[in-house]
Amino acid sequence: MKTRIMLFCCMAATLLLACSNDKSDGEGREPGVETELNGTQLGEGTTLYGLVTDTSGNPVRGVVVSDGYNCVETDANGVYQMIRYKKARFVWYSTPAGYEINTSADNYPLYYAEIVHKNIADRHDFVLKPLAAPETDFTLLCIADPQCASTADISRYVNETIPDIEATVETFKAKGRAVYGITLGDIVFDTPDLWSNMKEAMANRNLTIFQTIGNHDHLKTETSDDKAAANFESQFGPRNYSFNRGNAHIVSMDNVFYVGGSTPSSNYKGGITDQQLEWLRQDLSHVAKDKLVIFCAHMPFRGGTSETDESHMNHAGVLDLLSEFAEAHIMIGHTHYQQKYIHTRNGKKIFEHIHGAACGAWWTSTLCADGTPNGYGVYEISGSTVPNQYYKATNKAADHQIRAYSAKQVFGTSGSTTFGFAANASAMNDAKCIVANVWNSDTGGDWKVSLWQNGAKVGDMTRISTCDYWAYAYHVLYFSKSVGSTWGKKLDHFYYGRLTSGTPETADFEIVVEDGMGNTYRTSKLQTDFIGF
Repeated sequence: MKTRIMLFCCMAATLLLACSNDKSDGEGREPGVETELNGTQLGEGTTLYGLVTDTSGNPVRGVVVSDGYNCVETDANGVYQMIRYKKARFVWYSTPAGYEINTSADNYPLYYAEIVHKNIADRHDFVLKPLAAPETDFTLLCIADPQCASTADISRYVNETIPDIEATVETFKAKGRAVYGITLGDIVFDTPDLWSNMKEAMANRNLTIFQTIGNHDHLKTETSDDKAAANFESQFGPRNYSFNRGNAHIVSMDNVFYVGGSTPSSNYKGGITDQQLEWLRQDLSHVAKDKLVIFCAHMPFRGGTSETDESHMNHAGVLDLLSEFAEAHIMIGHTHYQQKYIHTRNGKKIFEHIHGAACGAWWTSTLCADGTPNGYGVYEISGSTVPNQYYKATNKAADHQIRAYSAKQVFGTSGSTTFGFAANASAMNDAKCIVANVWNSDTGGDWKVSLWQNGAKVGDMTRISTCDYWAYAYHVLYFSKSVGSTWGKKLDHFYYGRLTSGTPETADFEIVVEDGMGNTYRTSKLQTDFIGF
């Protein structure tokens, strides 16, 4: 009798072992272990599937699920199924607008599962918690380039940036608005040993922060893009994903194509691959055309074209897809300066917001090299529009949006370089000329910058592309930075005007900025030295 029992157990174990060692090559050519799930018949080629339910156990229909290469929707039974792509590392769902963002114990977004079984059909179920009330209005914080290279940098991020972000979050929560955050890449600065420190720095905060990968988040000792990004994925999950809040669909993508090599300036290119573009097309195919789409990545699109410039691979294709929606915005980091670029694609305007860095000029000071303060972007979303947005300077009031200078003032010299506006542009070579750095402004025509004197309007100020010679001088003279393009970058968010009499140092003046979104910002103070900013 014992012999029969032992024989039966051995046969059962052999059968189970055969099932768990399915001969699938990971390309979806073999059936899964299960043939039916919650009333849905699984296809013969299915190798990735699962059940999506709410917290009451009810199936949730229409949830988009992806392996990062293909996208499918759950059916009426809450079941999704697909042929898993052979290189897929994760399966994730695009959180529907009517459900909470699931989070881990330390408040990181948890919308994905890692695919472990590469040679058999893999099942992953997800549970969604319905929101107590719709989030038609919410706020998105965009945090570009924390870029910490040392524990000292992390200390500044934790003690300067994070408390300011949390205070901003509280102001919106007090108004009953939900708030979400997303980084825009370069979380670390070629320092894989700091990943766990940076993850801990953003954990257990009063908002949920999604993450985007940047060029410095790739491990530069690797020779392939996937291997170089493995560290990021181990900490935060997929590099290409999406989620929904209110009437907005938010996408985050890796638009850094790592090609290997030890030289930071040449080991990567910008853009997305044809395979990524196809994933984005599938993802957006499940989004209604009357929605707002917010596309987050690290490297700027600006004027590059995918057809002629390999550093902008498929950016034109992304713009084509975004142009199909009611409104679209692109959120970017990378440059460590503030810039707005307006694309016109298929008759639709698409705003590209290139953000000043959380670390400013690589934690050198409290400024970016273009004079933009260290900080982050704040976007107040209502329905399928962004009716209000501003750049929030770290440890400054929300209305800190302008810095004014006397054009004739020289802030210093270095060799043949004179740090002053008039000294470098004849248009501003006038003792009555005053200059304003309005870092969040754009060329769309809605921004109005005017100069007033003795309570009367002198006139509208003229937009000009120039350096911020005050910030330029500060970094060169006080921090021994070299004269050159990094520190003397010309941007177009400057304005100049002439007083009717006197000089900026002695006149009763005011610069008034209207941003076209209902906000008015003012300053009557000149920045003349390197203190108090």
